[in-house]
Amino acid sequence: MQIKAANLGVATYLTPDGALVEKNLPALGESIQQARQRGTVNLVLDLHKVPFFDSRGLEFLLDLVTELQEQGGALRLANPSQVCKDILKMTRLDQSIAVYIDLESARRSFL
Repeated sequence: MQIKAANLGVATYLTPDGALVEKNLPALGESIQQARQRGTVNLVLDLHKVPFFDSRGLEFLLDLVTELQEQGGALRLANPSQVCKDILKMTRLDQSIAVYIDLESARRSFL
């Protein structure tokens, strides 16, 4: 899994290229760890290249949002596909993790 990273304002933006499934999570975890070592507590995951999540991917997101909140930060999801939106809604994770239609909306949420 390829992951692009960028810092913009108070957040780090990560764009994973692939499904959030068990075999891809170590690469995403490493990118997140690198961002957190630089002091990042606010993360935006740009999901426009993520076709779906499995149960392990959803658990990963829940653990991440909890860790960031404990450090005074937040997780935002942006640009989810319709499949990802449906999964987040069915599992009610859209009530625990902020989901935005695009990166600009996610960015403005930190202001």
